[in-house]
Amino acid sequence: MTVYRDAAHCISRVMSIEIHDGTKKASWQRMYKASFDDELPGQSITDDLSPEERLTQDSMTRATLKRSLPEVQWQALVGKYSINQNEVKDAAAYLTPRVVSPAHYLFKTKCVMAWIVPERRNGLPASFYVLHSWDADGTPERTLRRWRSITKRWLDDQVSAAHLAVEALLEERGLLHQLAA
Repeated sequence: MTVYRDAAHCISRVMSIEIHDGTKKASWQRMYKASFDDELPGQSITDDLSPEERLTQDSMTRATLKRSLPEVQWQALVGKYSINQNEVKDAAAYLTPRVVSPAHYLFKTKCVMAWIVPERRNGLPASFYVLHSWDADGTPERTLRRWRSITKRWLDDQVSAAHLAVEALLEERGLLHQLAA
């Protein structure tokens, strides 16, 4: 059975399942076996799972998290960490009407997208991140900044709560490294 270092490690693995394609690798690729050795310097810890078993474990863990977490927390994790663009788009559509913020719908939509796709990433034009473009009513900049702060705080709180829930679930199931024998 595989183990995860912590909730962040688990989330990063289950949100990137699509990179595991199941195809036969070139000989130079088969020579490298990723393990905890790469992640924890000075410690020799391996999970002794084949790539197929590791993918199965990550898939089962992902399904468990999706079932166990409140939907809003799951969607916040997907929006923040998934590499599947369709999933991310669906998460944005789910989160936008549910975000707790005094802002209007256009502002919430743009703020959620800016949170999901930060400015440092490629994908959205630079003009998208101009705060005044998120409002068509001439709302004062101070109010726009307050709305952005409230909206992002709510989204970050959902991710933080999800991390705590994932950590508790992994502990309960004995999937954390320090709990494994």
